[in-house]
Amino acid sequence: MSVNGFFWGVGQSFHDAGLVMGRSFRVLKRDPQILIYPYLAIIFILLTYPIVGRFVFSMWYKVQYPQVVSQVTKDTPHQLLVHFGLVTFSVFYTIFVTAYFISAMSSVVLAKLEDRKVPTSYGLRIIFSRFFRITKFALLAIFFFPLGIAAQRKKFRSLRGAFEAISSSFSLSMSQLAPAIVTGQKGVFNTVCDAVETLGTAWRQSLVIRIGTFVAILLLGSISFLPKLIELYWFDDHSAQVVGWVLTALVGASTYVIIRIVGAVFTTTLYFEAKNRRTKT
Repeated sequence: MSVNGFFWGVGQSFHDAGLVMGRSFRVLKRDPQILIYPYLAIIFILLTYPIVGRFVFSMWYKVQYPQVVSQVTKDTPHQLLVHFGLVTFSVFYTIFVTAYFISAMSSVVLAKLEDRKVPTSYGLRIIFSRFFRITKFALLAIFFFPLGIAAQRKKFRSLRGAFEAISSSFSLSMSQLAPAIVTGQKGVFNTVCDAVETLGTAWRQSLVIRIGTFVAILLLGSISFLPKLIELYWFDDHSAQVVGWVLTALVGASTYVIIRIVGAVFTTTLYFEAKNRRTKT
């Protein structure tokens, strides 16, 4: 492929991704009430985090660990260990819960694109009816990239095929797989294979959408450090740092949840259109 051809392909991918996003915004404009899902996710996380967190940390102290782990734990300052545990659990729990509401949003958008009349609460019904299936994919999300590589292993016979396989596997996430998760019954690997085959060359637009999502999270997430300014004006110097970090975590997590769930609208629209094209051919 020539340099001009490469840049033309990149530009075309951005153009096609923009068209998909435009059609997705029309779905949101026609049914704006589905935007309730990101806020439901935030409310759910805020309400359940203290309960789940207390249970997890109580179990943590009851489990017997290997001697090496116990020694490292003893040598680590207690405050640092607590902060590390809270941050790690907060990140994992936020990502894990978000996966359910991504699936809910995807199921509602898919129904709207198929001109099915469903209530706004349809996504919540999908969460309950497919709870264990969604849980399985949410727990295995970290393996989507190697599974995508394995699903496209035949492409590695050529340099271009290897590049496409790696790029399309990188674009795989819960948002890309959600339409197949909420409609299919296949296992994890077969679902990944179906998603890769369905998207076909649309992986380019999918990759653009995922990169755009990451950029949006980084840009909007940067404002999560603004609450730290409260430390300068907080009435109690002893609690100012804690309050600043708590607000920073809340703003950062909320930004991530909103962008990821709204991003599912774009990926679901892309999946729906790619599946229709594949069916017609």
